[in-house]
Amino acid sequence: MSKVLIVSISTGLGHNQAACCLKNELEDSGYSAHIVEPIKEGCFIDFLLDNGFKILARRLPKMYGKLYKITERKMVNKGIAKFLNVALRNTLMEVIEEHKPDLVISTHPLLVNAVSFLKASNRTDIPFIAVVTDYMAHQFYVNKYVDAYIVGSKYTKDTLTAKGIKENKIFAFGIPIRREFRQHNELKQPHNTFSILLMAGSMGIPGIEKCLAQLIENKHKFRVMVVCGHNHKLREELEEKYSQPVNGKEVIVYGFTTKIPELMDRSDLIITKPGGLTVSEAINKNIPIIIPYYIPGQEEENAEILVRAGVAISIADITELNEAVDKLYENPALLEKMRLKAQEFSQELSPDSIVRLADGLIYEHNSRRHIVHA
Repeated sequence: MSKVLIVSISTGLGHNQAACCLKNELEDSGYSAHIVEPIKEGCFIDFLLDNGFKILARRLPKMYGKLYKITERKMVNKGIAKFLNVALRNTLMEVIEEHKPDLVISTHPLLVNAVSFLKASNRTDIPFIAVVTDYMAHQFYVNKYVDAYIVGSKYTKDTLTAKGIKENKIFAFGIPIRREFRQHNELKQPHNTFSILLMAGSMGIPGIEKCLAQLIENKHKFRVMVVCGHNHKLREELEEKYSQPVNGKEVIVYGFTTKIPELMDRSDLIITKPGGLTVSEAINKNIPIIIPYYIPGQEEENAEILVRAGVAISIADITELNEAVDKLYENPALLEKMRLKAQEFSQELSPDSIVRLADGLIYEHNSRRHIVHA
């Protein structure tokens, strides 16, 4: 039984969710797969990264966006990568020696250079796959010692080739998502009530309140399903405020829930910030997306690509939300066109191909070893 080590960092939920999806796919195909967060294995930068991300994303998004763009510069990126290599190299090597994997997969950009450093310094020669969990690849992903990249779309592939990565190393198999999002509910009954899914992301971005306030003022009647994530205070406030229908709108409030696939099956459109996994899930459910806000940086880039692909509408200000909703509510043909675009976009998802890629890299690596030892 071949072993796969999947390494990740919990800055937001997306990277770890992608890791779990990969683990399930690999185990179902006969692999032994383990997920490890090397930074939590006693490394001092755990607090800095995890809490720093939350603080910047929630309270100082513009600063986060500036830092994101600054770290795209090669010299700045090189300096940070060197720091992470020094901080993580021994911990990563210990994890590799403990699990003795045949393949390593990273679902976080900050680990790509750290694993690559071990290969560059000949401390390991294990095949290495980097999974890009957004639709534009940051400079942190770029390293010649990565054996293969898994990306979400042809657009993502283009961003990597533009940064110098060879095209034959990049595979547009889709961002890994749970099976429930890849299974379309063919038995779903047509619903009479137009339904909107409003999501705040795992951290429950407070801007969702402004979106909901705008929707309540909309001239049409529809249902709004609101998912607040882990923001318990936001959930309680909304439940109290919208316990009864308001202005012809039925508002149903959820906290963190595992029923997102079901909610998407019941939705005509989704309003959400463009985190890589969330929008991938929506696209695979063929739901048109309205993007009313984003964290500057990778989410801003995601929004740009999704709009270009015709699966999303991005608005510059919350006050434009109802105009975008009306455009889709009153124009079923446009709504259907965006659904078809999403369907076309989602056809790039190929979890079976990810397993075959793993098979091929391990086989090639073992063949080279056999030749050397012979």
